[in-house]
Amino acid sequence: MSNSHGSHWARPDLRLACYMRDEWACAYCGAAAEDGAALSLDHLQPRELGGGNEPSNLITACVSCNSARQALPLRAWLASLRDKGRDTKGLAARIRRLTAKPLDRAAAKKILAARKAAGKTDNQ
Repeated sequence: MSNSHGSHWARPDLRLACYMRDEWACAYCGAAAEDGAALSLDHLQPRELGGGNEPSNLITACVSCNSARQALPLRAWLASLRDKGRDTKGLAARIRRLTAKPLDRAAAKKILAARKAAGKTDNQ
């Protein structure tokens, strides 16, 4: 069952605040927006398995990593990476560190308001 939500399932200020918290880089591989990586939000606990949209369940992921993970629970995905020879201790620690950081939704709202006042949309 496909559960594609596009970019409309998360409020723009939540999405922007998560990207800011995660330093505009994929938590899984480190690919950065400034280097051209297409970023998305990933649910650590997939929605299909009861995960919600709370910030502690959301992480920035590049489209490639997000697609590779699909709807696997995080533990199962990390186990599959270990089976392929990847050391996942640092990755798990990075995810815990990022999701423990507070979101600055007020700053995100200010940025979005400034963009709106300048006539820019989310696609610009």
